[in-house]
Amino acid sequence: MDLNKIRKELHKIPELGFEEVKTQKYILQLLENLDGLKIHTFDFPGILIEYSHGFGKYKFFRADMDGLPITEDTNCGFESEHKGKMHACGHDIHMTILIGLIEKIVADNIEENLLFLFQPAEEGKGGATRIINTGIFDKFDISEAYALHVNGGMKTGVIASRTGIFFANTQEIEVVFRGRSAHVAFAEKGINALTAGVEFYFEIENEIRKEFPLGKPVICAFGKMNAGVVMNAVPAECILEGTFRAFTNEDHETLKALIENLKSKIAKKQGVDTEIIYKAYYKEVVNDKILFEKLKIIANETGIEFKEAEMVFTGEDFGFFTEKYNGLLFWLGVGNKKDNADLHSSQFLPDEKAIDLGVDIFFHLINKV
Repeated sequence: MDLNKIRKELHKIPELGFEEVKTQKYILQLLENLDGLKIHTFDFPGILIEYSHGFGKYKFFRADMDGLPITEDTNCGFESEHKGKMHACGHDIHMTILIGLIEKIVADNIEENLLFLFQPAEEGKGGATRIINTGIFDKFDISEAYALHVNGGMKTGVIASRTGIFFANTQEIEVVFRGRSAHVAFAEKGINALTAGVEFYFEIENEIRKEFPLGKPVICAFGKMNAGVVMNAVPAECILEGTFRAFTNEDHETLKALIENLKSKIAKKQGVDTEIIYKAYYKEVVNDKILFEKLKIIANETGIEFKEAEMVFTGEDFGFFTEKYNGLLFWLGVGNKKDNADLHSSQFLPDEKAIDLGVDIFFHLINKV
């Protein structure tokens, strides 16, 4: 297969979580000519490919399928054909690498038990947990689980990972304050929800600094706030949308309690009603030490540049797989330019030269004992 062409075709049709219908159809058309594959689909987009050679353990490889609600600005010649949607996180590269790996496995008639998952809805809609909750993995004895993620901040040809906790656990939230609207000329008749929201926004950082020792790796950040409907009325509602992240469950729960307590304290002070709406949650990604060492050995033996990675506050629902199985996630450098835009940018354009490298690394991970 022409993997660069496949990547371009996938890049043109980004779809949001659980809407990856065109993407699934395209992948299935590519796979239908390959022998020895058993295809599993669901009542939602997603494909599990089973490649079996009798009884025994399975090695599992995952690629995510969904795009993001971002308008593309790359001028690459194969831009998104779906207005307002873009593969701005490199999932087109991830899928292409997995397609290339499957083709190589079939062509070489590798006698291993393997599973390949094209997973929907990684970007905040719980794709991993929905797939797991179908129970489809229960009939397989999975010994190793692998995934990679492109990184525009690393030059093409470099890989990086670490043992233990790699990506943080993440929780997306909406903090809602509700008051009562009134004309600004008679503001005393209203209850200003925006005042409560602004106070919460400024106070949360102070509360975190007091609760956690200096340098403790946690964050709570809000990137969006909506309040009011017209310029001359007291806002009846204020909604802050954000995320809090930590590397341990203990710190996660402490952060959660702190946020709950602060919103209740401010609500009482300002006389508003309040609630927190909990949205997407990702488990932390924890890399298995043995699999990590195997990756390092492969890099050394094949001349691939390997770097020890730092823990990052990035969210990745592959963490639900590393919770169940011995797993490994690694960065794949795709930053072919010094000023290359990185993940979730409208100008993010990973280097296609990394595709073959990704296929080769996955292939070596299968064959390396």
